[in-house]
Amino acid sequence: MPISGLTLRPYQPSDFGALLAMDQVCFPKSIAYGRSELKIYLYSEGARCIVAEISSAVICNKVAGFILTQRSTELAHVITLDVLEPFRRQSVGSLLLEAAEREAISHGVAGMYLETATTNKAAIALWKKHGYRETGTIANYYGRGQHAFEMQKRLERKSQAKVLT
Repeated sequence: MPISGLTLRPYQPSDFGALLAMDQVCFPKSIAYGRSELKIYLYSEGARCIVAEISSAVICNKVAGFILTQRSTELAHVITLDVLEPFRRQSVGSLLLEAAEREAISHGVAGMYLETATTNKAAIALWKKHGYRETGTIANYYGRGQHAFEMQKRLERKSQAKVLT
């Protein structure tokens, strides 16, 4: 069930500290992005970052998750999708992914791809739920003995229903 008070919005430079800290807690130290690396991704050509923010009577403007993608002419690459533990299994990741896909489609992107650890069952299930399929395995992607699946999805613009007059 989705969280009430959830807003998706574009990244703002003031979010950087929260996103860096989130990536550090969402992933093992060997995989998490460092300050310089995250900045490079955020400010690279074609980068798009969408932030999920919670605002309610109890929580005020708390960043619950984010998705960072980088798009080229035909493909978009999911750099990372991070959701803090208390907000997982509440559709935050799905909403972020769907927003990133819509944004990519609006720019004419035909497909999206990503890498995910072969041992990350929850992430693999999320990607498959959204139509991503394994296209290969990358040995030692996250370090010695830590392999990744490459997963891809073809993005299609939803056809508009024709109105008959």
